Amino acid sequence: MPFDALSDVSDEALLVLYANGESAAARALTLRLAPRALAVATRVLSDRAEAEDVTQEAMLRLWRIAPDWRQGEARVSTWLYRVVCNLCTDRLRGRQRRASSALDDAPEVADAAPGVEEALIEGDRMRALDAALAALPERA
Repeated sequence: MPFDALSDVSDEALLVLYANGESAAARALTLRLAPRALAVATRVLSDRAEAEDVTQEAMLRLWRIAPDWRQGEARVSTWLYRVVCNLCTDRLRGRQRRASSALDDAPEVADAAPGVEEALIEGDRMRALDAALAALPERA
């Protein structure tokens, strides 16, 4: 089937054609759906390279599900964008885990402020000094 003839075919029909061995259908579906999937992933992840990885993984999952696709249950584009969003969520969670792990591994910084005991001792010392200064006789 010529590639131009596939431009008017629905996404679902292209997926069925691909499942039946029509490689031109896969190309047409990729050209139709991948740019929007990439845009969604880029917007969510704010990282073009990661978004490309997510888009590629989502398209691979679409090709794997093609033979088992149940027609009429969902639109192909809706299914694909949901997969993209789920993969993005997984990536974001991974970032958070790596960030929190890095914080857990960081050494604790000693607090420069005096401790409670030290503050009490210093307070007693200052009161004793004030009392001693007050007890001194006036200068003549």
